[in-house]
Amino acid sequence: MHNQLPTRSSLWLYAPLWIFFVYLYIQILSFNQGAISNIFLGGMYFVQFGVHEAGHIVFGFLPAVIVAAAGSGSELAFTILLAIAAFRAKAYFAGIFGLLWVMLACASVGTYMADARAQLMPLIGPSGDPQHDWNFVFGQLGLLDADIAIGTTVKVIGGIVGAVALLLGLLLLIAMAGRSKSAKQPL
Repeated sequence: MHNQLPTRSSLWLYAPLWIFFVYLYIQILSFNQGAISNIFLGGMYFVQFGVHEAGHIVFGFLPAVIVAAAGSGSELAFTILLAIAAFRAKAYFAGIFGLLWVMLACASVGTYMADARAQLMPLIGPSGDPQHDWNFVFGQLGLLDADIAIGTTVKVIGGIVGAVALLLGLLLLIAMAGRSKSAKQPL
């Protein structure tokens, strides 16, 4: 049996969910780690931050430059894998949420990258003076002067991913609205 696109009668559930996704997209566009006022976004970021720190630990046996990048890399990989898993399971709206979470990860990682030279972000770590991951990585790679350009590019990619997610959701809603209540074809 194929997973099917929800029927037209499910629009009452999915249309408000899509509107929530638009709200979430707007919130992520103005995301600031230091001033999270949205509890839902704060929860997502809290999980993501835990994944970031776990990435440093899991990859701790590798060279220092990789360990430093592994935190942000883990944030991105975690959210991308969530989105992929949802789409593979044909849970399309969960996949859209996953893509919005990828957008949040890109906003977080991009902001961190762009802060490499200025180092204005407050950092948390096991030592009293934690090292700025991207200052170290970009310094080792000779890319420190490109921190803002790289970070901004990552944030823009996230914004595009989020916009594609919303467009996909809108197309799914349109497809659902066009189906008759008795339609059984998979999308």
